[in-house]
Amino acid sequence: MENMESQSLLSNLLLFAGGLAVFLLGMKSLSAGLRKASSGRVAGWLATITGNPLSALLSGAVATVAVQSSSMVMLTLIGLVQSRILTFSQSLGVVLGAEIGTTTMAQLIAFSPGEFGLPLFALGFFLSLLRRNRAVSLFGEVLSGLGLLFFGLKLMGVAVAPLQSSEQFLAILTTLENPLLCVLAGAVMTALIQSSGAFVAILITMAQQGTLTLEVAVPLMLGANIGTCITAAIGSAGSVRPARRVFLAQLVFNVSYVILFLIFLPPWLDLIRAISPSDAAGGLARQIANAHTFSNLFMALLFLPFLPQFGRLLVKLLPDDPEESGRIPAVWHLRDSALATPEVAIGLARLEVSRMNKILGRMSRALPEPFLGDGRGRDIVYSRLPVFDGLLMREEKLDFLEKKVTAYLIRLMQEAVGEPLIREAAALMALAKEIEAAGDVVETLLADFPSGGFDNELTREGKREIAQLHEQVCREIAAMSLAIEEMSFRRASAVLDEGKAFDRMFLELGFSHMRRIKSRPESERTHDLHMELLRALDALHHQAMSMARAIIRMADDGKG
Repeated sequence: MENMESQSLLSNLLLFAGGLAVFLLGMKSLSAGLRKASSGRVAGWLATITGNPLSALLSGAVATVAVQSSSMVMLTLIGLVQSRILTFSQSLGVVLGAEIGTTTMAQLIAFSPGEFGLPLFALGFFLSLLRRNRAVSLFGEVLSGLGLLFFGLKLMGVAVAPLQSSEQFLAILTTLENPLLCVLAGAVMTALIQSSGAFVAILITMAQQGTLTLEVAVPLMLGANIGTCITAAIGSAGSVRPARRVFLAQLVFNVSYVILFLIFLPPWLDLIRAISPSDAAGGLARQIANAHTFSNLFMALLFLPFLPQFGRLLVKLLPDDPEESGRIPAVWHLRDSALATPEVAIGLARLEVSRMNKILGRMSRALPEPFLGDGRGRDIVYSRLPVFDGLLMREEKLDFLEKKVTAYLIRLMQEAVGEPLIREAAALMALAKEIEAAGDVVETLLADFPSGGFDNELTREGKREIAQLHEQVCREIAAMSLAIEEMSFRRASAVLDEGKAFDRMFLELGFSHMRRIKSRPESERTHDLHMELLRALDALHHQAMSMARAIIRMADDGKG
């Protein structure tokens, strides 16, 4: 008899596991179909969020309903903050909204839709084959995912139905009468399957079969809200601190939520029973779904007025790292308020472009290190960064600043400004583009850098020649910073004159290298590396000369 009971229990466990697998596959297909249908619009929509917390909350809720995955919304949010499209403070409302949006699936499942699973899947599958009509095909993909989800629920329901008479299962439920144990179990199970929606669906399915009580189900559901944070924790690992604070916001919010409802658990359960009587449609399943929805909605609305204070608390818990903050591209000088005074605005633009040139100067100064050094050098400003990564970080800054400076100067020229300011704004735009192009020269050279380093070092003479040219280029770029700040014809002309020395040196040292190739085999082995560095330095020199000519042209146009 015991052997038959064990076989029956094993069969039910396998059936439950199979049902869960089908359910999760349905969730995955449904979410993938919805994401395709939205064609990335969810990320674009979230990226347009302003500082209004209520609009952010609504956006988070709708986005979660649209993709049926709060984890996906959280990962998208972390990515937007990481890329500085959204600020951390703007993301807080979306976090609250995602917690509301994730409750819609529980409400749907409480209607016991298992019987519709296979018909929906069949219909959706055949519709998805109509590739010529993309809208119908995507609708079919969503429908087939929903059908699998419902069918998985039905299988799990069949598997757990006998448990209500199982002494072993009832003994397990007795140990879960402690709400804290329920919360812990819910958090662990949700972290394992990485879907709070799936775990709440399991709870509702078990409740529909009479194997769970409300006193056990609600604390398990509360634990699921903590367990779902595991996805954001993994997604934010290695991100900048503002992006990691998005995960911290979700964790602190959900832990606070669980603590509050555990303290008031008995009256909360009584309120849920009053709102959703057990003899009403859905019974216990509807009570669990309503508890899930109303608790998340209550906490989101409770936190909403205090989001600024909540944000400041999180910044104290995980403060910005000064070095990390310094590596993030940011505008230092441009101010929108100055656009009303064009003379001030053009002066700020000069400072920003001059700052871009100083960033390029640091890049050019560090350029030979990955090729001529031992590969273990550190960045001169950010000591935790290898030189190689520091060069790429500054190239990203130049790309960012070129776009910001150009947009700022276009707005300035749209104001009622005189001809001299228009000429200078055009010259500054040209300078920003030249500096950004010089950064691309460095990026292109680094792209050819082998991951294992070069097999052969340059000869002593080759290193000396590269160092001579490198020093000349660094002097030219450094001299351009003052020329830009003052938009000085005299200083720009001096840079052009200085550049003639580079041209003579470049020809002389190029011939010297060719002569060595004839007599020394080691020079032949390092020829490719030597020429790559020569070409990069020559390109940087020509960019510096182009910058000087842009200032001279502006001055000449003014004379005309």
